[in-house]
Amino acid sequence: MNTKKIFRQDYNQTKSLVKAGRISGDNAVRRSKALDLVVTYIENGIVYEELPDGSKKQIEVLERKPAKIILEKGMVFHGK
Repeated sequence: MNTKKIFRQDYNQTKSLVKAGRISGDNAVRRSKALDLVVTYIENGIVYEELPDGSKKQIEVLERKPAKIILEKGMVFHGK
C-alpha cells in the first residue's frame, strides 16, 4: 500500500486535533451533567437525550440517504 507523503506530514497534526476534540467533548459532557443539563448525542443512528437523573430518552431515528454521486478515483470537483 502506497501512502502519500502529505498524509504522513499531517498525521501528527490530525492526531492532536482528534485528541483535542475528544477531550473538549468529554469536558463539555461532564460540565453539562454537573449543571443538571440535558445531554443530546447520536448513537448507532439514533438521537438520544440523557436526562440529569441518568435516564435515556430516544428522540428520533436518523435515516441514511445514499450519496447522489458515485465518487471515482481521479474525479475533479468544480465549485460554484
